[in-house]
Amino acid sequence: MQMSTDGLVTRVVNTGDHDKVLQILTAEHGRISVMVKGGKSLKNPAMACSQLFTYGNFELYRKGDFYWLRQGSVLNAFYELSADIVRMSLGVYLCDVANELSDRDEPAEELLRMLLNSLYLIGREKKPQELVKGVFELRAASLMGYCPDLTGCSVCGERYPELSYFDIMNGRLVCADCQTKRNRLSDVRQVEEALGERSVICPMTSSVLAALRFILSAPDKKIFSFSMKDTEEEHALDRVTETFLLNHMERDFDTLHFYRSVAD
Repeated sequence: MQMSTDGLVTRVVNTGDHDKVLQILTAEHGRISVMVKGGKSLKNPAMACSQLFTYGNFELYRKGDFYWLRQGSVLNAFYELSADIVRMSLGVYLCDVANELSDRDEPAEELLRMLLNSLYLIGREKKPQELVKGVFELRAASLMGYCPDLTGCSVCGERYPELSYFDIMNGRLVCADCQTKRNRLSDVRQVEEALGERSVICPMTSSVLAALRFILSAPDKKIFSFSMKDTEEEHALDRVTETFLLNHMERDFDTLHFYRSVAD
């Protein structure tokens, strides 16, 4: 079986003395594994298209459980990411999230487009890194079925609270007044603990709530077309989206820890 597809190299693993295995995110076929014979050699014509962050066209043939690379061409290499350790580490983390949320033979057109746009904005420094990261995390989570309901307080229906709380595990909004009442019900918390249910609550300002709502509802082409009023609000958005994504994926990422270590 032979095919031609455009895709983004999201992971590169050296195997043996000479070969590489690529994870490539494609719109039609999701995430696929591709063996590059002799891919570590500088003389191999496929060297250019088998680098991390390379968006290219790949001519493949299938053998067993793997696709094998026949030839490829580079459409965009995102060179700017490799020029800075912070930008590069954030790009690697986003690729890891995309790998985790995608699968073989499951179309991933919107996820791929969002990842490409995120890498472009990070590399060209068009938007603050935390804003790009936050948009990607929340939108990617919603694409995979973890879409919260933030239209109004889940208890009283208040739509525009000055201060609210994101009930992470239940994917819902609770206004400050209702959360205060909930905190008084110690017997409810004891029942939750007895049942082994986790309670993760993130406080949010009205600005952060508005940003989350925009990310969830905006058309693909406009999801990055907003800004926060200051870096403190960007930090707050970043914390909320990261907490939501990691708790629902029920895992952590070493690449995220590395990004944090070089960004701080």
